[in-house]
Amino acid sequence: MELKNFLIFGPQGSGKGTQADILAEKFNLVHIETGQIFRDMALADSELGRKIWDLNEKKEMVPDDITLEVLRFHLEKVSVEKGVIIDSAPRTPGQVAGVEKMLKEIGRDIDSAIYITLPYEESVERITKRFACQSCKKHFVLGKSILSQDDPCQECGGKIIQRTDDTPEGIRKRLDTFYEITVPVIEYYREKGILIEVDGRGSVSQVSDEITKRLNG
Repeated sequence: MELKNFLIFGPQGSGKGTQADILAEKFNLVHIETGQIFRDMALADSELGRKIWDLNEKKEMVPDDITLEVLRFHLEKVSVEKGVIIDSAPRTPGQVAGVEKMLKEIGRDIDSAIYITLPYEESVERITKRFACQSCKKHFVLGKSILSQDDPCQECGGKIIQRTDDTPEGIRKRLDTFYEITVPVIEYYREKGILIEVDGRGSVSQVSDEITKRLNG
C-alpha cells in the first residue's frame, strides 16, 4: 500500500486502539492516539498537565484549541515520508476544519476515515472488563487475557490498572458524548465519500481482516 493517512473512530470498547496498532504495524504507519497522549500529559507536573487532569476528573472534554495544538506538535515530529493513523481526532465538529487545515499545512491529506461500530450496551460490557498496564500501556480483557486484576503485565511485569472513569456512570457519559458530538464528525466523512464502516462485534482478527480488505478494495 502506498503512503496513506487515516483517521479511526469508534465508541469506547470498539477496539479502535487495538485496530489502529495493527494497521500501524501492517502498513508501517505512526499511531497517534490523542486520548493516551492526554492521559500521559495529565500525569505530568506542568500547568497544562494539571489542567487536563482537572478536566478528566470532571469528565469533561479537552478544549478544541488544546487538542489541535497537541495534535500538531505530535504530527510535526513524524516525517512526511511516513503515513499516520490518527485515533479519535477530530473529535468534535469544531475540530474538523482545524485538523484538515493543519494536515494540509504539513503536507498530508486524509485518505480514509475508519469507523468501527459497536452496540451501546456491548460497549458498556466490554469497558467494564478493560484493563491496561500502568507502565507499557498494553491492554488486557478481564476473563480473557488476564484472570485477575492482580496479575502482573505479561509484557513488562508492570501493574495492571483500570481507568478511573471506567465506572458504569463514567462509561455511559463518555458514550453519550461520543454519539452526540463525534458521530456528526463521522457523518461528515461519510458525506465526503471516504468513510469505511466496519462492524466491531467480531474477533480482533475478523475486524482487522475486514478493515484491510476494505482499504485494499
